Amino acid sequence: MLELKEKISFNRSDLDENGNVKASSIMYHFQEIASHHADSLGYGYDGLIRDDRIWVLSKLKFKIYDKLISEKEYILSTYPRPKKGLTFFRDYYLHDGEGILTAAGMSHWCIINFRTRKLEKTDINFDGEYIDHVPFEEGIEKIKAVDPVKAGSHVVTEADLDVNRHVNNCRYADIISGVLGKNNYGSFIMNFSKEAMLGDEILLYTEVQNKETIIVGKLKDGTVIFQAGVK
Repeated sequence: MLELKEKISFNRSDLDENGNVKASSIMYHFQEIASHHADSLGYGYDGLIRDDRIWVLSKLKFKIYDKLISEKEYILSTYPRPKKGLTFFRDYYLHDGEGILTAAGMSHWCIINFRTRKLEKTDINFDGEYIDHVPFEEGIEKIKAVDPVKAGSHVVTEADLDVNRHVNNCRYADIISGVLGKNNYGSFIMNFSKEAMLGDEILLYTEVQNKETIIVGKLKDGTVIFQAGVK
């Protein structure tokens, strides 16, 4: 089976001021296990960058089913699903020590050229037996704001960047939480449209749709960086 399992735990630095595990910490562990698995399959950062290629996240969704507790041991598992066109799919499950499902996630990834930042078609296929199961039958919803109101802004600094020279995926969760003033979500959806780079000012807009808070990040010229939905 094309699956990787790792033991993880959340420490105190993963918690907000109310003792809740931050969304960025959940995203960090998803990101790390995805990286480890890609490395083991021969398509990690080192394997791709030799050809000026990198992975980029295009969509992410996760749901929390039970309160996550610091210093408690969990089992995080991940596996890819067959790609479609230029999109690669990867899912995640988080179980506690008793085998109870506490969180699950889905993600979509693409490969871009590191220098041109344009999408690249590849012949990458993972060798092995795929797992025929998805965490959410509805998939990852498309987030669409209707009439959002400006709620703040964020100027990208070097502290936001990762080795791909763009804002790291996890940092967006912290930026969103900073605008909303909360970290405790039952569900979290991210749709990425464009990378944010050093010096960019991301203008942040929010609105509420059917009990879901929508957050939009744009550049000054109106280019959408991301749209997110949290509950």
